[in-house]
Amino acid sequence: MAHTIAILSVIPRLSYHLRMQLPNLTIFDVAPDKNDTLSKLNDADILVTDCDLFVPYLDKLQSLKWVQTTWAGVEALTPRLKDTKINYVVTRFSDGAFGLAMAEYVVAHIFNFERNQKQQYENQRNRQWRKDGKISDHRLICDLSVGVLGLGNIGKSIAQQLKAFGANVWGITRGQLKEKLDYLDQHRTIEFLPEMLKQCDYIVNVLPSTPNTLGLLNGDMLQNCKDRGSVFINIGRGSVIKEADLLNALQQKWISGAILDVFEKEPLPKDSKLWTLPQVTISPHISGVTRSQDVARFFAENYQKFAKGENLLNVINLKEGY
Repeated sequence: MAHTIAILSVIPRLSYHLRMQLPNLTIFDVAPDKNDTLSKLNDADILVTDCDLFVPYLDKLQSLKWVQTTWAGVEALTPRLKDTKINYVVTRFSDGAFGLAMAEYVVAHIFNFERNQKQQYENQRNRQWRKDGKISDHRLICDLSVGVLGLGNIGKSIAQQLKAFGANVWGITRGQLKEKLDYLDQHRTIEFLPEMLKQCDYIVNVLPSTPNTLGLLNGDMLQNCKDRGSVFINIGRGSVIKEADLLNALQQKWISGAILDVFEKEPLPKDSKLWTLPQVTISPHISGVTRSQDVARFFAENYQKFAKGENLLNVINLKEGY
């Protein structure tokens, strides 16, 4: 059976890459928020879409059989999907390339923090030849214990790359692992989170936003990092900790720094104190940027499964929220 695929996305050249991957299928773009958007979407039985653009139509498309989102995080959809009767399956995007991109972010920022790259850039601007402090007296990644909160595709990729640099890698999940991961030195379930926080020099949050992860690090949880002066890296979701509690952890010196790509509120308000703290590094939710060629490659792999009636990759579990 021939399938018709609509694309509702702002990702540049997504339709081009999809046609390159699947040249024999009918693939067309649909512009959001137009008078004919709904009617055009109803011409398709498969939809590739950004989560936010799909929300207004999720209960209006009777011909849909499958929706492939372009986002790894789907918290914009899951609450609405729970309350809506749908006749289609929804999958989220997350592949090896996405995990590698976020692993690069983590490794680069650990490197920069340990070697005090901020000071080196400042020294260069001031034409100063200085080697004091962490510029020369720094730890290597192989000297560090790094804890990864969440071992999905992205978390596994991060753990694997950290192990390649010789780190002592801890991982934490809700339940027991179904497989042995050679690049993982220590595994704990979520009830042992305080132990992991006490043992790791860096804490990398990769968890999605679900009812089970909201506020996981709230209150004084990060006080467990005090003895090691851990650095908190957040590339998962800002909802894992309230900004006020994160600021308190920094001010109390429970953690020695924070590398933040996601926030409780985005964009981060200009009056946030996080902007002003020298031990904080801020990036605008770009640790893993969705690339059209990666989405197209992942969709093509999933489409082959769909066409054969096989189980799709990354089907959203509405109960779990991801």
